[in-house]
Amino acid sequence: MCGYAGEDSTPLRAADLARLVSERAAQLRAEGEEISPVVCSTRKLAENFWGSAWMRHLALCEEGGFALSPGRTLLRHGCVLDLHIAPGSIRALISAQDLYEVQLSLSPLTDEQAGALRAACAGNVGSLVALLEGKANADLLHTLCDAETGLLPNPGDWKMSCSCPDWSTPCPHAAAAIYAAGVLIDRDPSLLFTLRSLDPALLIAPPTTSAANSSPLDPSSLEKTFGIKIDL
Repeated sequence: MCGYAGEDSTPLRAADLARLVSERAAQLRAEGEEISPVVCSTRKLAENFWGSAWMRHLALCEEGGFALSPGRTLLRHGCVLDLHIAPGSIRALISAQDLYEVQLSLSPLTDEQAGALRAACAGNVGSLVALLEGKANADLLHTLCDAETGLLPNPGDWKMSCSCPDWSTPCPHAAAAIYAAGVLIDRDPSLLFTLRSLDPALLIAPPTTSAANSSPLDPSSLEKTFGIKIDL
């Protein structure tokens, strides 16, 4: 037995989940819907840096009481029929006892958080590719993945809506969407920055020097260069 059944709390068998997934996917496509099921092809759910960081962070959240394991089960059984990540939001279709629509939104990073991340990265990341591949020094990566102030969202950052009758937060379908988002981020790390509404190019920009902090012009140097006398 596996999977969340819905209102009567009776688990669905794996074969029943698979049948419902197949039937609903076929029906949606017959109705002209373009869906992209999230299929998990690895036992660890992620293989690359940012996807693995997402999954480790979810494990920490679960240790703190954020119930996510039913979502992993649904994901592993192919129940995430569609999922889209946009700035500050995730929307998904999850197949279980019924077909459920999930809408997740994230509180944006504060100006202070975003500024601290930019300051930590400025001049310390060689390229955008290196940032997306998680190829930076350990201290910087620790800052970016910090459980409180980094890029990875905490339970209190989420706002969740699902068409299912379950009142838990998160419900299994929302949990499945959160895990499925990590699978997509593992494949395309730029989606994490999209979700957090943060342009990764801004993180690799070199630090700027304001006019107030720049060195004053040397009058003697200007006199030599231009052959003029400068009176101060």
